Amino acid sequence: MNYEIDQLKLSEQIITIAKKASVVTGLYILLTFIILFVLYFFGMLFLFDFPKDLTKFTNPTFVEELLAANPIQLIILNGCISIMGHFLLSGIYGMLNNNTNVPYISLGSAYKAIFSIKGLKVLNIIIVVQAITTTVSYFLDTLGFGLVGLGISILIQFLTYFTYAAIYVHNLSLGKSVSLSIALINYKPGFLFLFIAIAYFLSLSGIIFFGIGIILTLPLNYIVAYCLYQHITEQLTD
Repeated sequence: MNYEIDQLKLSEQIITIAKKASVVTGLYILLTFIILFVLYFFGMLFLFDFPKDLTKFTNPTFVEELLAANPIQLIILNGCISIMGHFLLSGIYGMLNNNTNVPYISLGSAYKAIFSIKGLKVLNIIIVVQAITTTVSYFLDTLGFGLVGLGISILIQFLTYFTYAAIYVHNLSLGKSVSLSIALINYKPGFLFLFIAIAYFLSLSGIIFFGIGIILTLPLNYIVAYCLYQHITEQLTD
């Protein structure tokens, strides 16, 4: 599996799609954050048996005691919210994949993508990856090897970086999408790790602007992944 990265061409692709999709994808991310906040809020209420006096949650000591008394339940809740977050945000790939055939990008294309067979495949990948990383991290953390668990989680996320794009763009099966992602990463691991890391930190730079700026910068992470996948696979099919 041979391919080269034409950085100039890739940069042009990223800029072109970013101009067309950044605002809509940013709005979609904002809506997703609102949905996740509501789900997490009600999840916390359910976890703590819907306390009548919600003002107690403003007391840090009260919250710490509740969290300490329900560690497993909290891990499950965080895992479910994380899965839902990754699932909803994966719709951005479906949105970007439709950008060449329409004059403008709509929010509906993202929801149409996630509530499809492709979206179901992605959801399965997300659940498996989340289950593996959470389990490994939890047990290693209990043994005092928290950093090792973090490293393994990052490695798994890195190796499966192209799986969502592979499913939404080429409708690959679960196994083929994972194997293709691993193969693409393994061909240029050093360059891709550096490139992806830079894109990731740039996408989080919006936090500097009172946090809300992340709505405008986070789409860059998905646009880069999509363009990078398209740039590489175009060479493989030529």
